[in-house]
Parts: sequence; C-alpha cells; structure tokens
Amino acid sequence: MSREISSQSIDNPAINYLISLQSAKSRQTMQSFLNIVARFLGFSDLMTCPWHQLKRQHIQAILKHLLDKNRSPSTINTYLAAIKGVVLEAWSMKLMDTETFQRIKQIKSVHGSRVTKGRALSHDEIAKIFSTLLLDPSPKGIRDSAIMAVLIGCGLRRTELVTLDLEHIERSEQLFIVSGKGNKQRKSFIPQSVWGRVMTWINDVRGEYGGALFTRIRRFDDVTLERLTDQAIYHILKVRQQESGIAPFSPHDLRRTFASMMLDNGEDIVTVKDAMGHASINTTQRYDRRGDERLRKASQKLIF
Repeated sequence: MSREISSQSIDNPAINYLISLQSAKSRQTMQSFLNIVARFLGFSDLMTCPWHQLKRQHIQAILKHLLDKNRSPSTINTYLAAIKGVVLEAWSMKLMDTETFQRIKQIKSVHGSRVTKGRALSHDEIAKIFSTLLLDPSPKGIRDSAIMAVLIGCGLRRTELVTLDLEHIERSEQLFIVSGKGNKQRKSFIPQSVWGRVMTWINDVRGEYGGALFTRIRRFDDVTLERLTDQAIYHILKVRQQESGIAPFSPHDLRRTFASMMLDNGEDIVTVKDAMGHASINTTQRYDRRGDERLRKASQKLIF
C-alpha cells in the first residue's frame, strides 16, 4: 500500500478494505481500480468518494460502462470484487444500512471469457537463450543464466524470485522455500540443470553472505548485496531476449512455459497446480499452451 494511503484515517471504508488485503500487489491493483471507480462517479480519487452512499444502480452503471468499453469479464469482476469489498467495510462500520448492502451484494458477476494472452517458449527458443548466455562469462551472465533457469525450471513469479533469500534454499532437499500469493509458502523443487546454475552463481560470484539470492551488479562487475526489483527482472529478460534473437516474451510467459513443459512430461494438473502455487485448477489450466499447438497442427491438415 502506498505511504499516502497508510497514513490516512481508517474512517474511509475503502482504506479499511485495502488494509485487509494480504498481498501488496493486490492492494496496488485494487487501489488503482477504486480510483478509477471514484473518478467515474465524479470524485477525484478513492479518498474523496463517499462510498457509504453507493446504491445498486450506481454499481450497475459502472458495470455497463466497463462492458461498453469492452473490458474482459475477469477485469470487470475484479472491479466488482473491489466495490463489494468496500461496501462490506461500509456496512461493517455501520455507515450503510443492511437493505442497501444486501441489494449490492446480490449483484452477480459477469460471465464470458477472452482468448488467453501470452505464450510458452519452444525448446529451440530456450536453447537459444542459454546458448547466448554461455557466451557471456561475466558475473551478469552467470547471474542472468541462474535467473532464467529458475523462472523456466521452477515456474516462479517475478515477485517470488526477487524475494528469495539465500536462507530459502534447502540444500539437503534441493529446493526453495517460496513465499507466494496470500502469504502462503510452498516448496519448489529445483531441477538439476537449474541447481547447477544457481550454485555457480553463489559459489563463483555472489558468495555465501545472507540476504537476497539475486542481487544487483553495478558497472565494472561490482557485485552488491542489493536485492533486485521486479522491474530489474523485466529489463534483464528483455535484454537477453534481444541478444538471443527470439520473439519477445513476458516474464509470465516463462511461467506458462514451465506449466506447459510439466504437462507435456505427463504430470497431472493437480501436481502442476501445487508446483505453481495456484489455489485453483482452473487457474492452472489457463497456463497450458499445448492446446494452441494442437489446434495449429490440425488446421494445417485442412487442404482446399
């Protein structure tokens, strides 16, 4: 949560709602959505919006506006979840009467779906990335090889990667203790090909100091103990993608690659769900890109 919000009075139900969210990223997302809702209603931001005065018709108007803007059902439902969360806080604080609260609570989610964005990298693309990294024996090359290996071979989110500390490695079992969404920890077992790159980074470059596993490297190969940021990971991947000459990909595409490779290897969907730290199998299924390739091959067999 931003410093501005955390320092404000918690008499505002929107603030109470944001405080209740466990994930910093969720707080940031919902804060942005609530500011957009407040502006739609004619107020400058979530701090000035009188949330306790919301009625069912106001929320229906917001949903119609989002539908007219062709927002995806999942995005619209996220807006609705944020609004309902604020309304619940307003009712709990006795700022909203029960009848109004119940009428808003009964508003149903929007149904529908969109074509899932993103892609999984091919085996050839992965090989090109690591072949290119082999040509860079500098500390950055060794670090970036380990980062790329962990993202592809363990399926970690960017935030999970940058919050890893050296102490989160269980060497006897060859795994990471990962802190995922909702403050939930899980074990992420490390494939041998990933383990070797991580150990090379630690033994040859980083050292056994406590703290962040992946750290910033300044000019002239000055290895620091400063933790990398989410944005730094994005930049590293973009640089290595361009050097490898492969098509652009997002950091989350590496997570999709992990899921698709696991499923390709015959692992069941429940195992992949647990490995990725998902709460629902439905979420995991959205990461499976094998169906795209099957459809592509089937379409090529149609001859006119």
